Amino acid sequence: MNENFINTWVPNCELGRIHSLRAPIAKRRERESQNFDTSHALAQTIIKGWKTGSKKGSPVDCLVISPAFELMGRVLVNDLGEDRERSGWRYDYEYYLAFLKEALAGKQPGLGNVVLTAEDPSQEVLDIFRTPTVGYQDYTVVVIDTTAFENGGMLTIDIKIGREEGEAAFYLFDGATELSTEEEKPKDILTWTWVEPGDTCQIIHRFDRGQFFKLGTTGGHWARDEPCINAFQTRISVAENLKEPLEEKRPESNEDTPEAPLSELSLVLDKAQPSQEILNAFRAPGTGYQDYTVINIDTTAFKGSGTLIIDIRVGSADISGSFDLFDGDTELPTEGYPDAALNSAWGIGPGEAGKIRHRFAQGSVFKFGATGDWYGEKGRINAFRAKFFVEEN
Repeated sequence: MNENFINTWVPNCELGRIHSLRAPIAKRRERESQNFDTSHALAQTIIKGWKTGSKKGSPVDCLVISPAFELMGRVLVNDLGEDRERSGWRYDYEYYLAFLKEALAGKQPGLGNVVLTAEDPSQEVLDIFRTPTVGYQDYTVVVIDTTAFENGGMLTIDIKIGREEGEAAFYLFDGATELSTEEEKPKDILTWTWVEPGDTCQIIHRFDRGQFFKLGTTGGHWARDEPCINAFQTRISVAENLKEPLEEKRPESNEDTPEAPLSELSLVLDKAQPSQEILNAFRAPGTGYQDYTVINIDTTAFKGSGTLIIDIRVGSADISGSFDLFDGDTELPTEGYPDAALNSAWGIGPGEAGKIRHRFAQGSVFKFGATGDWYGEKGRINAFRAKFFVEEN
């Protein structure tokens, strides 16, 4: 390192990334009367670096951070050799030096949230968007790295949003575009689409050479009396070397899709439809409290015994989720541990999955509650996807 850099190490476990160590570390800090401020700008930038494509199992993330705590570049040790070979460098130290120079030049190396390659041409993103305040935009941004496709290809983004009251606009930009927060309709759009609650849609864009893109998602209307938050799920993929160009299109919305307000969101499982999927959001309640997003599950059509199975996936925002299953008559707690829960899955981290299983003697109504865990900053919001299905015994 030279005068341009200060080199430091921060253990991932101290910032809460390793979920199994959170409780032991919290107890150690309490015992030693030590605090660790994860809300500090440096800590928040490191956590942001985890979100931008870090892979599970990578022992070290190398981050370049500006004096203003802006994330300038990222490279994973596990990917160092592969990235070097793709970039044409002979030695690791040559590639790493080039990485540092690109970061200082503002090229943001390695900051694609979604990195697509010929070996991994498709990835999924689960996150949330907000309705902006009047006169401003509030983008949730996904950076898409297609640089591995040197000969170009077709970028396809399949989109689905949750059933909450909140439509969304999805804008695709060139990766170098600065997204303005003060324009009602942004400039320099490559293509875009509009999605109503519960609907699915698609963006298709042909590119001649691999590059970075930005997908900006924002709530639809400034005129709403109250702000809305909704979840979205995207499947982002690239098909290389298409012989015939496809016309970019904005598919029709499905106007027949029913809307269901969050406060009364419910689903019915029966033999004709034993499986359903929900896309929604949860909020961090603050330590010691609960703030449930509730889904009512009606399994009364199953007269005999069976097993209710819930497959859960949490979005990529900076908050873990905790999920509890209750009997339908239970009044859900607003604080303390959910002692009345039939079964639970706690501390599911961003981008991770979990499962709840509950055997019943006869079908009945259940309540499924989703909330942020107690380690997250109060008010933080993340998306989740839950698939509910019944297996008869």
